[in-house]
Amino acid sequence: MGYEYEKDIVPYVIKADQLIKTIIFNMSPLYKKEHGEGQEVTVPLFATLHSTSESILILLLHRGVFDADVLLRTVMEGTIKYCYLMTGTYETRKERYREYRIDLAQIEKLEDHKKAIESVEILKEFSNNNTKPFEASILNEEENDLLSATYTKQKKNDLKRRWGYSALLRELAKDNKEYEAQLGSLSTYAQSSHFCHFDWTGVSSRNTQSLSSEENSDLLDFGHALRIISNVLSCYLFRVAEYIRGNSFSSAEVSIIALEAYDFIKEIDKMQNKIIEERV
Repeated sequence: MGYEYEKDIVPYVIKADQLIKTIIFNMSPLYKKEHGEGQEVTVPLFATLHSTSESILILLLHRGVFDADVLLRTVMEGTIKYCYLMTGTYETRKERYREYRIDLAQIEKLEDHKKAIESVEILKEFSNNNTKPFEASILNEEENDLLSATYTKQKKNDLKRRWGYSALLRELAKDNKEYEAQLGSLSTYAQSSHFCHFDWTGVSSRNTQSLSSEENSDLLDFGHALRIISNVLSCYLFRVAEYIRGNSFSSAEVSIIALEAYDFIKEIDKMQNKIIEERV
């Protein structure tokens, strides 16, 4: 069977987009007074992940499958962080909110400070460009000393390790069997890093696919895009499930559309298997 990427991918993208739009419309407003503390952290994260998921679907319409894969990696990471923030006891979640919103942000401040100083030094040595944009990230001596004393090298490394994709996913899988299957995403997450960093594995993969015959290229891109759509929807359903559980939120409409999305994922996976069988 022949495939025409531009024609064949459209119905899948449109349906996926309709599904996530319908879900978030029925959940809106995401911020609800009765959902308590922590929403200043979790609601913006949920909304931003929705927006990036839509961007991925737009890229797929324009055959930007590898660029969509780069964004998918960020959505996968953001999804696991969101789910981690939404699980656990009240005290556990409160501590996670603090680490995410304050500790990790302060550590990033320290790192941005060091990078800004380095950038200013390089610019002054090699060019006459304005350094003001970089100087804005440079901390004053008092703030730098305070943060450096608070966040020692060991504490920084410990926080970053615990908040890494693999560590968070394994922590979630300990308490919820639903996440055990997601451990398989570690391979996809690692593979997409090649596209992010433009190492030879990523560059050669893109080059090989672009140099394939037109028919084979359509087949490869179509299968690639279907896998991305499936992952986008799967991540979305994990976030919705934790939003519902974490907030004791009830909505028949959201449950119905989530089941429809789940069935659509199975339909996509069947098509992917069909493509694989045709290639063998």
